[in-house]
Amino acid sequence: MRLLLFAITVLLFACTPSGSPGLPKPAANTKTYIPIYMSSTLARRVEYVTPKPIVNSGKIFTIGNYLLQVELDSGIHVINYADRSAPIKIGFIKSINCSEMAIKGNFLYINNLNDLVILNISDINKPAEVSRISNAFPFIGKDLPPVQGTFFECPDPSKGEVISWKEELRDYPKCYR
Repeated sequence: MRLLLFAITVLLFACTPSGSPGLPKPAANTKTYIPIYMSSTLARRVEYVTPKPIVNSGKIFTIGNYLLQVELDSGIHVINYADRSAPIKIGFIKSINCSEMAIKGNFLYINNLNDLVILNISDINKPAEVSRISNAFPFIGKDLPPVQGTFFECPDPSKGEVISWKEELRDYPKCYR
């Protein structure tokens, strides 16, 4: 049963070489998704940096006088709201592809790419990675473009981790999803 579910999942999320029977034919000047790469070392670095603007907000958790808010695909905002009428952004926990978080005690659980990362936040100004479970979320990666029914440049693992996608016009793209 597990094998059947895995096979169905792979078929649903797999890419197909463009030009395969029954699929649109690529042409010159085709709208194509292009992967944006980052070295694996940099992409897997979770670090505390200066505050940044909230652009694409997600879940919110509170711990003491602090509010933590997901910034989808890039990390966690750390906001001091001891004075409820004047909250202050005090930092940002940078984590590529971050989309989820949970808190238990002094530990913050987040995703970084498709890894589960556990941070000790007993000192909120110095979160420290205490554990990482690699590939805990195998289907969270960015190996495929965000939209189905589109052409894309096939990812090249030798260039690093795919962290996002951009649209460009390209001639005869080789992959289709």
